[in-house]
Amino acid sequence: MSATMDARKMRVMIWRMLAGAVVGAVASLLFFKFVGEPYMDLKNPSVLIAAACGIVYLLIGLMVALGVAAPKTGAHFLNVEDADELREERPKLRTSAIATILIGVFVLVLAMAGGGIDNQVALAIAALCLIAVVAVTAAGVKQYDELTWQLTREASAYGFYATLVLFGGWAALAHLGYVPWISPLAFVSLLIILQLLTAFIAVGRRGMLMPR
Repeated sequence: MSATMDARKMRVMIWRMLAGAVVGAVASLLFFKFVGEPYMDLKNPSVLIAAACGIVYLLIGLMVALGVAAPKTGAHFLNVEDADELREERPKLRTSAIATILIGVFVLVLAMAGGGIDNQVALAIAALCLIAVVAVTAAGVKQYDELTWQLTREASAYGFYATLVLFGGWAALAHLGYVPWISPLAFVSLLIILQLLTAFIAVGRRGMLMPR
């Protein structure tokens, strides 16, 4: 019985991953076609990385926001037991969704700076996004339970060591003249992506990525 349940959960996880990949690919193609090509320098690798990072964060944030707004629908594609769990976790998930969307907007605005958006306007929007992320996160801290705090600490620790190894090693090689240093936009984008990956690692280590 256990083996059957494990196989079923694995199939569900694979289908969800495939569905997420399809949605992400379609959204990315539409974005690059109607927004990227007219308003971004997609030949610049830094801009391309930033745009991809922003799209990922926006999609994740919007999916969580949809699940919070419509728990019965969200229970079908978010990794929860049922709609009641989404309702119970609504305050915490709402905070995460808003913060994730703001980070996505922050990166996309920087990617569009100098192209579709004037630099001064981009600076103002980016600053507002950062301030809002801090404010929303600080306001939502009171919703954290012990498990959330533990996952946050673990993800932060993984993120610190990953940042130290990747960017510390890269900076050392660049300082010694072996490789070129990356642009500020690429640095910010990769840093944000790295934090997302380490968060998934922290959650995955506790077996929380398997379908419920």
